[in-house]
Amino acid sequence: MKDKKDVSQTALVLPREFGTALPTGVVKNAVEKLGRRIANDEYPEGEPIPTEPELAESLGVSKTAVRDAIKVLSGKGMVRTARRYGTRVRPISEWHLLDADVVSWHDATHPRMAQMFIESTELRCIIEPAAAELAAERATPEQVEDILRATAALQPDAVDSGLLYEADCMFHCTILDATGNQMMRQLRPMIMSVLRISYEFGVQTDRGEPVSRLGHLLVAEAIQKKDGAVAKLEMEKMLESNRRTARAYWDNKNKPT
Repeated sequence: MKDKKDVSQTALVLPREFGTALPTGVVKNAVEKLGRRIANDEYPEGEPIPTEPELAESLGVSKTAVRDAIKVLSGKGMVRTARRYGTRVRPISEWHLLDADVVSWHDATHPRMAQMFIESTELRCIIEPAAAELAAERATPEQVEDILRATAALQPDAVDSGLLYEADCMFHCTILDATGNQMMRQLRPMIMSVLRISYEFGVQTDRGEPVSRLGHLLVAEAIQKKDGAVAKLEMEKMLESNRRTARAYWDNKNKPT
């Protein structure tokens, strides 16, 4: 009889977003600097941003690089450019708030992060239990193994939160893959962005609950047993912990001083 493979001993492969909207080199640096300024309200929504020559000087790049950077930010819903209108910051409701770049450009102390955290957690609570149910019905043996391996790597007391994040991403993104639904699979970058918010502004907060290895394990075992109802229920229970963390974080940020 073939020995059962120890899934905890195989290196994890972190799922990657489907490409990136960011260019390279000088333009990339310009996009990131300008993106941070917009995300952190140096240029308020609805207001015009400085002119190309002014931005070229403040960013230390050419006007061509500024124009290319503006195109990237326009594609992320952050700015709008029109003749006789100039370039203005679009309403925040039009930004691609689940874009990993847009998330990363916010300062950790920005009040918007609390709102993004709790709202993205609510979104996960809607999507992921249904995904777990489908995964229990459709996952391949290889996908089940990947889910179990990611679960084994989840050690809540780990010093390296980056490794914890990678394991969590692999767990949730593989479940999306295992649904066999191409539309669902394309939610992977969104889930990774949500998890990034969770780790930076939820799991690591004093009021947050640590990531539950047991909760992940119960979901993984239900998927392994092809029990969709239990997989859905256990995912709902696990994400409820995230919801409590989000609410605690939100309440703490809005506590009167």
